[in-house]
Amino acid sequence: MGGSPDLDLLRFLVLILLSLAHTYAVAETATSTAATCPMDFSYVLRIPWNRSLCQNFRPPDENENTNTSKPQCCQSLLSLFGVAVAQHLKETSLFRLPNLATSISCLRDYQSKLNSFSLANNLVSYCLDPLQFVTKPNICARIESLQDWVARLGKSTSLDTACKSDLTDNTACDGCVRAGYKVQSMLLSIDGNQTHATYCFYFAILYAAGIVNEFGPESDGAASCIFGLELNSRVGSASKAHSALVFGLTGAGVALLVMFSLLGLYFWYDKKWRRKKNSGFGFDLDEQQGSRPRLRPNTGSIWFKIQDLEKATDNFSQKNFIGRGGFGFVYKGTLSDGTVVAIKRVIESDFQGAAEFCNEVEIISNLKHRNLVPLRGCCVIDDDDDDGNNDERGNQRYLVYDYMSNGNLDDHLFPSSGGSPRALLITDWAWSLLKAGKVEEALDASLLRCGDSSNSNPKGIMERFVLVGILCAHVMVALRPTILVALKMLEGDIEVPPIPDRPMPLGHPSFHSDGNNFSISPALSGDQNFFLETCLGKH
Repeated sequence: MGGSPDLDLLRFLVLILLSLAHTYAVAETATSTAATCPMDFSYVLRIPWNRSLCQNFRPPDENENTNTSKPQCCQSLLSLFGVAVAQHLKETSLFRLPNLATSISCLRDYQSKLNSFSLANNLVSYCLDPLQFVTKPNICARIESLQDWVARLGKSTSLDTACKSDLTDNTACDGCVRAGYKVQSMLLSIDGNQTHATYCFYFAILYAAGIVNEFGPESDGAASCIFGLELNSRVGSASKAHSALVFGLTGAGVALLVMFSLLGLYFWYDKKWRRKKNSGFGFDLDEQQGSRPRLRPNTGSIWFKIQDLEKATDNFSQKNFIGRGGFGFVYKGTLSDGTVVAIKRVIESDFQGAAEFCNEVEIISNLKHRNLVPLRGCCVIDDDDDDGNNDERGNQRYLVYDYMSNGNLDDHLFPSSGGSPRALLITDWAWSLLKAGKVEEALDASLLRCGDSSNSNPKGIMERFVLVGILCAHVMVALRPTILVALKMLEGDIEVPPIPDRPMPLGHPSFHSDGNNFSISPALSGDQNFFLETCLGKH
């Protein structure tokens, strides 16, 4: 083969270059294949980072011309990758990976984990540069390892105190971030190159998450605060807290509703049971169909219903009327069990209301004596009771006693062979003589037998005494004279005025006059009778 020597030399050089290129390519391929990643990316599947930022993102093609800055997805992928780098610092004391091959291998493993979420298979190659994770001596204050960090900044910095606790608390997170910027400024002052500001801040982040924080770089506090990852757990926890609050309030409302329903049922049943038991005992407050509380006696006396009393007395008929007491009319009645009772309808009393009346009933019920008629019970009717018939009855009070068949007190105090014992009351008897113009018949004849010779008119003196006694016993209290005036009348110093007529006794049909029989006045007391009897010479 003949030819130019220069051409042969050129061919030889080309063959050598091709051989060297092939050898370098094979060596490089072998090196890349042999490099393994020292970091574990299984945390990518555990940390609840917001994957929606990358799910709809598709990196542009290499030949596509775009000036758009890298999206938020790339920043999330960088922060998520930083968790592994911080863990690598904690385990090896190295801030970065030793060579490019290791960085490429780690990014390849990182992409394989992201593929589990059906994300684009070129996200890592588009967003992350393998060279930015390879160690270099002149990046930030010539720091490559943890020993270099301590040599530049000392064993303790503001990060060691501010970033140690749980950073899920917003206050603690703010303190850690401020400490990170402070350490960044210290590193820049040592390095002297402001273009290294980003790298120095990354070193501060890795140190805070991998070395300082006691919960580790995979914790929610470190991931969200130090690396700035958006976590789904915050939204989920807020939703869970809101759901728990809703369920808690609903449960509390249902519990209160059930409790009040049970209380209402208890009070309804208790009131119904006490009504069925004659509603008879205890000064307890009982609301009857929404009306005001009613007091009830407490000592065993029965609270009678007005319907029972009306039935027992045949609607308080005149045939069952047996007399009048100090404050009302007395009727004889027979209860449904056959018991004969005396029912007193109180019409004149000083009681101001049901409470005062029931208090008196309680006192009377406590009195026990062989000469006292026991109180069997009572009944109170008010205008505002729910019974529709009460509008006609008004306010009424009733006392129920055992019936005494041996007569009343007048029968024993003023025995008489005939007629009504009420005719023997001296006050009514003297009044009847006065109205008939026969006052002299009230005088005892023995008082006129031996008249005083010095007094020429003994009959006039005695008549004056009778008139003064009648006036002092007048049923109208306002017409009665005072003791001083009465004494002057008795001594004759002043004249006895005309005696006013007595008022009709409440128009009750049982109060009538037939001849000398007059009704008993409730206003006449024992003292008044005694005074009149003294004036008439009966004592």
